[in-house]
Amino acid sequence: MFQVYHSNSLLVLKDLLAEIIRRQPISDPFQAEQILVQSPGMAQWLKLELADSTGIAASVDFPLPASFLWQLFSAVLDDVPERSAYNKEAIAWKLMAILPELLEQDIFSALRHYLENDEGCYRLYQLCQKIADIYDQYLVYRPDWIEDWEQGGNLAANRHPWQPVLWRALRQYTEGLQQPHWHRANMFSAFVKAIKGQKANGKLPPRLFVFGISALPQNYVQALKALGEQTDVHLMVMNPCRYYWGDILDQSQIARMNRRWFSKPDLDFADYAEGNPLLASMGKLGRDYLDQLQETSTEEIDAFMELERETLLSAIQQDILDLENPARFPEQIEHSLDKPMVSEEDSSLVLHSCHSPLREVEVLYDQLLAMFAGNAELKPRDIIVMMPDVAAYAPYIEAVFSNAPAERYLPYSISDRSNRQENPLLLSFEKLLTLNRSRLTVSDVLELLEVPAVMRRVGLDEAGFQKLRFWIDQVNIRWGMDSDQRSLWDLPLFEQNSWRFGLQRMLVGYALGEQSDYWQGVAPYVEIEGLEAELLGKLADFIDLLDQTRAHFGQARLLPDWIEVINALLDNYFQPDEQDEISLNAVRNVLQSLQDQVVDAGYNEPLSPVIIARYLSEGINQQRSSQRFMVGAINFCTLMPMRSIPFRVVCLLGMNDGAYPRSIPPVGFDLMTDYPRRGDRSRRDDDRYLFLEAMLSAQDKLYISYVGRSIRDNKEKIPSVLVSELLDYVAQGYALAGDEKLDYNASGQRLKEHLQTQHPLVAFSPKYFSATGPLFSYAAEWLPAVQLTAEPVPPFIADPLPEEPVQQLELAQLIRFLKNPCRHFFNTRLNINFSSYAVAARDEEPFALDNLSAYLIKQRYLEQALRGHNLDLLDQTVLAEGGLPVARAGELPLGKIRHDCTELAEKVKPLCTGEAKRIEIDQVIAGVQLQGWIDGCYPDHLLRYRPAQVNARDRLATWVEHLALCACNYQKGTVYRGLSGKVIYRPISTDEARAHLSDLIAFYRQGLSSPQAFDAGSAHEYFKQQGKDPEKVIQVLENRFYGSAYGSGLQDDPYVRRAYPDFDSFLQGFLPLAERIYAPMLAVIEEGDDD
Repeated sequence: MFQVYHSNSLLVLKDLLAEIIRRQPISDPFQAEQILVQSPGMAQWLKLELADSTGIAASVDFPLPASFLWQLFSAVLDDVPERSAYNKEAIAWKLMAILPELLEQDIFSALRHYLENDEGCYRLYQLCQKIADIYDQYLVYRPDWIEDWEQGGNLAANRHPWQPVLWRALRQYTEGLQQPHWHRANMFSAFVKAIKGQKANGKLPPRLFVFGISALPQNYVQALKALGEQTDVHLMVMNPCRYYWGDILDQSQIARMNRRWFSKPDLDFADYAEGNPLLASMGKLGRDYLDQLQETSTEEIDAFMELERETLLSAIQQDILDLENPARFPEQIEHSLDKPMVSEEDSSLVLHSCHSPLREVEVLYDQLLAMFAGNAELKPRDIIVMMPDVAAYAPYIEAVFSNAPAERYLPYSISDRSNRQENPLLLSFEKLLTLNRSRLTVSDVLELLEVPAVMRRVGLDEAGFQKLRFWIDQVNIRWGMDSDQRSLWDLPLFEQNSWRFGLQRMLVGYALGEQSDYWQGVAPYVEIEGLEAELLGKLADFIDLLDQTRAHFGQARLLPDWIEVINALLDNYFQPDEQDEISLNAVRNVLQSLQDQVVDAGYNEPLSPVIIARYLSEGINQQRSSQRFMVGAINFCTLMPMRSIPFRVVCLLGMNDGAYPRSIPPVGFDLMTDYPRRGDRSRRDDDRYLFLEAMLSAQDKLYISYVGRSIRDNKEKIPSVLVSELLDYVAQGYALAGDEKLDYNASGQRLKEHLQTQHPLVAFSPKYFSATGPLFSYAAEWLPAVQLTAEPVPPFIADPLPEEPVQQLELAQLIRFLKNPCRHFFNTRLNINFSSYAVAARDEEPFALDNLSAYLIKQRYLEQALRGHNLDLLDQTVLAEGGLPVARAGELPLGKIRHDCTELAEKVKPLCTGEAKRIEIDQVIAGVQLQGWIDGCYPDHLLRYRPAQVNARDRLATWVEHLALCACNYQKGTVYRGLSGKVIYRPISTDEARAHLSDLIAFYRQGLSSPQAFDAGSAHEYFKQQGKDPEKVIQVLENRFYGSAYGSGLQDDPYVRRAYPDFDSFLQGFLPLAERIYAPMLAVIEEGDDD
């Protein structure tokens, strides 16, 4: 008996299945019930539902259709192998073996042209994969073509006549391997004959259920129909409509027919489109499947469930069930009285427009909290959240859901992520497979080394890893193993900034010690000593291992050799824990599968590294770490077939234009596109039907969100065409209660606006915390930020902190304070440090010399020049350190640095007459013991010099030292020399110096109680602009505060930004402090030009 059950509810079909099992149990208690499903998720749901209905769900198997039928064929037919000789993988490897021998034939000229210059046979591998996939589709959807080709025909192959020839060669090659001739094209017909010939008695299951599968190929249906002649087959179909809907047309089909065919006057093809527009547009997959079932002439049982039109969602579902279109003749409707009314309180269908996927998830979280708050019976397991690609949304889901506080925590589970997406070990393994094509940047190597399993194998802890990161940056390693590897990118042979270069610097520096200088072309790095040598050795061993692996993946090998290499790779790089061992077993399983396929295909040619890497990467990505679907939490999963399980709330994220429905460009030589048939699979048609199924499976609420605004410029973005169709359908057929008197289009637009919610760019928008607006948020942590945006920004510290006693003060500490009073306040009084000491990996060799590096080199040159040392050796050392661009690009700026510093040394030397003394400062000033040492005190003056332009902070620091010396009766004056120009500080009296120091110490005390609005550079610019238009002066100061495209501003300093968020708050305190702190210095200095 072959019986088909139609219902618009999976719950009804489930009840029918449970009742059949209860009333008609299998006579053999050891025989398992066979229920075909299309996904493990459906099997899990059905198992739980059966257990709930019958009290237990034991001795029930849930095979997938393809695997079940293969087992059935194996039981009925002779010599059916466990694994088909014509599965997609076997076909691909066999084509790899036979196709090169056929390319010389004229019929294969197109393929021969494509495979020209095929390095490593990678194009051949890709082509064979594509052809194998096409042949696999033919076996299922065009078995008549395959049978004709095997008989010597060329059916349907006019455009690509090589395909039948290649198939026959494949068939002959397979027979030569002594493998069975069975494949899916001939097995179905053989199976049907065996059933009709009574040759399958005793080999068939006593009963078979086919539950809720959206579509099956025609030969699958025929096989099940034949099976129904010998045993009971119950085919339970989810049918959204109770009436026959195989002949309804969507608007695009109608438009094509009107363009293509001449018709009689007054005849409109739209007359044939009676029915529901949503069903016509989105239901092609189900429509074709139901047509196939109609052709079987079977007994059918209808079990449709009526829906109450209590909500908009249920009304839409009932429209589809009844094949109705509420907007059948919109041109005949003058007002909205004839439209069904929708209550403003109806939230069964909602759409949310956001600016980014992260905002989609944040909005979803708040909406879910509102659902739970409004319905105490709603449970997390009643909600499913689906999206086109769960991997793209997984980081945002983890960020939002896992970081929620305990009082707002919602249990959740993410399904459909591959092993690679969940385990960094597998990502690192894939990187190792492509080392021969990697630039081996610092980031690449550190990401490998940072994987816990790799760190355990190398013997590193976190502290050791961070030290290695610091050393690598210090020795200027950037990328490349050595000069030989760089030549692979057609670059000149240069060792600088490579791993060999950096390791050599570290090893030589450790061997020669601190006294080492330039040695045989190497600039030793001398900061590694003692027990740190062990850590350096671990790095050297790891780099050597990478180099060996790179060499292993540089040539083609036979598969047994590759297996040996990859197993050694796993052992050498990873020391797995229990969870890692599961991941490594996934790699070994893929390797075993590859070996089985290659052996079965009889392929004995060497495989290139790129083919091995591609196969293993794809194999790992296809595996799933776990299927946590239906675990009692909110389910996040990819939109895929048979996720139309009934849920009270169905949420769809990422319904963006272009992202859904998904589309895959057709293969150019796919003959099925030339000769399409009803029932052919299409990704776009599948996705359309999935959307329809999701809409029908929502029992209480359908929640849709999409990126409707650009995060960059706020421009509007349209949603998926499916969302637009749903909105148009609702607008044409329904109206909000109270809009009865509006015209047809106006009421539709009002309903659209009511269903859609546009969310702000950020989660802390004041709109979410307004008592009158429709938006809301449960994230109370954003409330302080909202209150700040709604009110004027208060000062960072409204009242100064209590004064701290200052009894002793180091002169250097006073200078540090004057250079950045805000930073000193945060660091010293609040013990807050905003600075980040993380070393960022640099992956490119230097192409230009940055200002800081140039200044540090200038300091070295100036000191050596003043001491009269040979600068040629310093030239060699600096070039060998790798901090400069390669070759002439580095030699030219270095030459200018040497020239400038030599000139400055010549100007400084005359100022160094006599013996320089170091004077101790130990004075009680304003009740504070001011202490410190000042060196560079010559008989005639204090000397300061710097290989740069004299800046305002240097002037102020020298001013403090000048005051301290004058306060100690050192009345000699001060000279500050820069690269161009000099500053001379005239001596002042002891009393005047002490008075100035007293005021600076008082300013220091103030700076411990509150952040001070003072900046030496701004003060210098302020006095430089004196005498000009006051408004222009203020504009100059504002530009310096905010910065520009040509340089950073004070606000780029996190300490200043925190204390003074805007220019006005800074300016108010700055002007009097500039007069107080900087002006006295200007009264005693003289600017001098170069001598």
